Amino acid sequence: MKMMKTSLYNPSNKTEFVSRLTTDIQKFNSELRNIIEKKFISSTPKKLKQAIVYSLFPGGKRIRPIIMFAVGEMLNVNRKTLTQIACSIELIHNYSLIHDDLPSMDNDDYRRGKLTVHKKFNEAIAILTGDALLTLAFELLSEILNVSAKKILQIVKLVSEYIGFNGLIAGQVLDIESNKVMITKNFNEKKKLINKIHINKTAKLIELCVVIPAIVKGVKKEQLDLLHKIGCNLGLLFQITDDLIDNLTGQDKNKLTWPEVYGVKETKSTVGSLVEELKDLIIKNFGVKKSWYLLNIIDLVAKRQN
Repeated sequence: MKMMKTSLYNPSNKTEFVSRLTTDIQKFNSELRNIIEKKFISSTPKKLKQAIVYSLFPGGKRIRPIIMFAVGEMLNVNRKTLTQIACSIELIHNYSLIHDDLPSMDNDDYRRGKLTVHKKFNEAIAILTGDALLTLAFELLSEILNVSAKKILQIVKLVSEYIGFNGLIAGQVLDIESNKVMITKNFNEKKKLINKIHINKTAKLIELCVVIPAIVKGVKKEQLDLLHKIGCNLGLLFQITDDLIDNLTGQDKNKLTWPEVYGVKETKSTVGSLVEELKDLIIKNFGVKKSWYLLNIIDLVAKRQN
């Protein structure tokens, strides 16, 4: 599929994008901190407060909220309307990381260059911190401003489905059990499983960031279906590039990853195909002027080194 050429979207000119991205991340961090601190009350246990703040800041790349804001811009949805929703998704993401790092799961000692929550505090506090973030995420969704109750219910239902036992949690369970498949040489079995893991564990949360602005906007079903596809493919792109980074740094040992199943060459080819298809769908359906920020984010995801 040949990507459409246009002078309005120039991948080699990144100055404006980098400046915008940096500003957006800083602004989001400030917004998230303000929302979190307003939720603390005098009876909130001190250690829990410390663990929550420790797990959220300085934070990672904030790619999920940034994607949501980029899609919002593309669909002409006010950023203020999306801010609390974006915070909710980021809380869900961080809850999943805290639990993923636990001794009973991946048993990781470090996350984002610092001790994981269970190592910094203890395992019980880590579990409860994850629980607190997940609970607060739904509290924030219930308080969305300037969105009808019907749409809020639609968003809450979709989030619940995508992070529940048929979504993110299902992906985590499959990931834990993937060691059984690692010892086999059945290509089809590995192919089927890696796709399920990546879609559920990673892609669905990113898909939410693409679809929720469309629900807020109230787009027609045809366009909503298109954005579901774009969101899923963008989520797959993110996780497959993660797999490539892990392969490059040697962190993919004993893990079921895209390069382990398909090989590095085929994985890089898949990344290229996903990028091309995503850009083509977005440009054809939304134009370059409205989607330039999202197009640059796709480049950022595809070309990142860590």
